[in-house]
Amino acid sequence: MIRFFLFICCSFFFLSNYSQANNDARMVTIIGSQENFNFNTIARYDGGITKLRRTRLGLDFSNDAVAYTNWQLTVELQQIGVNVFQSTINSDDPLTSLSINTIEVKAEDANGNLAGGVFSDWQVLAHGIVLLTSSTIPANATNHQVDISYRCGVTNSVFGSSSDYYEIDLDFVISPVP
Repeated sequence: MIRFFLFICCSFFFLSNYSQANNDARMVTIIGSQENFNFNTIARYDGGITKLRRTRLGLDFSNDAVAYTNWQLTVELQQIGVNVFQSTINSDDPLTSLSINTIEVKAEDANGNLAGGVFSDWQVLAHGIVLLTSSTIPANATNHQVDISYRCGVTNSVFGSSSDYYEIDLDFVISPVP
């Protein structure tokens, strides 16, 4: 039987004190900071795996001095050089890697309190993908929550990839949009 593992670690960052204003942001991980994809059947290996609403983030954004009108949630990848970002998913074997475009992410309103938000549909993983833009200010982590869903091998198949243990860190970043 073919074994193919993909392990995703989620890191959460925030930007604080944007410009001269007193604008603070923070994210709270409510559930799901790690996700595993185990390709242990031919059907999964051929068709991919979808995991819905696996990470929930509480978004807390204040706007004490009106320096911006919107904020956004993005996915960032590891920077490996000047303006060069990770393009493959590393495995245990240094000679084996998996294309970054096999993973997709999507954000959804977790509790209906971000009705003014613009959510992106499934996005193939790349650096700086915008998952959500919102004008809900101030936002607070109790009422303003976002669910993150993951897909691996659905749009871009993993079929033909080497069986191994692959790992990638995804950084979710909340930042103001002037």
